[in-house]
Amino acid sequence: MLSNIPQLEESSITKTTEKDKTCDEYDHIITYFCQQFGIDQQLVKLVIEKESQFNPNAVSKSGAVGLMQLMPATAEILGVEDSYDPWENIRGGVTYLRDMLDIFDDDLELALAAYHAGPGVVRELNRVPSIPETVEYVDYIISRYTPVQHRKEVFFTLTDEGTPFITNRPK
Repeated sequence: MLSNIPQLEESSITKTTEKDKTCDEYDHIITYFCQQFGIDQQLVKLVIEKESQFNPNAVSKSGAVGLMQLMPATAEILGVEDSYDPWENIRGGVTYLRDMLDIFDDDLELALAAYHAGPGVVRELNRVPSIPETVEYVDYIISRYTPVQHRKEVFFTLTDEGTPFITNRPK
């Protein structure tokens, strides 16, 4: 067969990556708590992917721990005794994400910004703070998330720094 399209080996098509295995490993826990708190599983998986790359032993430079990267004080407030335990960490993280969605009237961008940077600064500014890591965090998740009610409109805006930002929420 002659073609200018590169041929893929069959094994590369069916090969499961280590990340896929790890993600699937926590599906039952994610499903359980998402159903309990009314949150889309895809959203929680994106948060976990961004926060810890599905590593239950992850610890950030700021001290956040586990799959959903709970800060020790936040974990304590949420009743999480062992942030390394996937059940406890996901329960705490989903609870916290639900709290942020409730506080910010289901505004996903603000809720994600609050999950990442804390609700105080987001509430004070009433927008995603101009913290580069937080802007990148929100952009990463929003750009990959397809809500259950597949919105058809896409909005284009610029961040305070002039970076193009595409979202499914009007400003």
